[in-house]
Amino acid sequence: MGDLYDIYVDELFAYGMQFSSDKSQVMDAIHDLFLNLYKYRKTIAVTDNVTYYLFRSLKNNILKIENKSRTFIPHKQEQELKLSEISIEDRICAEEFENDRAYKLAKAITKLSKRQRKALSLRFTQERSYEEVAAIMKVSVATSRTIIYRAIKTLRKQLYSLGLFIFSFFL
Repeated sequence: MGDLYDIYVDELFAYGMQFSSDKSQVMDAIHDLFLNLYKYRKTIAVTDNVTYYLFRSLKNNILKIENKSRTFIPHKQEQELKLSEISIEDRICAEEFENDRAYKLAKAITKLSKRQRKALSLRFTQERSYEEVAAIMKVSVATSRTIIYRAIKTLRKQLYSLGLFIFSFFL
């Protein structure tokens, strides 16, 4: 559980800041998320996409906290309030972080073979099942899994060497 936290805490924090400008509230939501994962570890269903599960759970935690603490503010005033709470520096930092992450990911993806890129795109961008990927690529299901597995393994090594810890949950 600690490794999962170490891998995702920075990305979860950056993602959580999109829903709340209160840094301590975001960190509390992250800690609550991992506490609940540990607490309910025996009853949590298996998931194919750990990143999606973590990000979705964090978003729900933040929105739940915000709904509890929210007093009635008309919608337009609420939007203006949120925009004024986020400083220009925070926006620039978040944008630079995202740009750097996107650059590193694109650089790592270029090191994959065309076949691996196609398989990853089908599986994760188009959200196709392994069976659908196999049919489209005219290979067996086992081969489609192997192609994707090896592509993720290669990406993980590349991204780790670039200091970006995305896709680490797959292997």
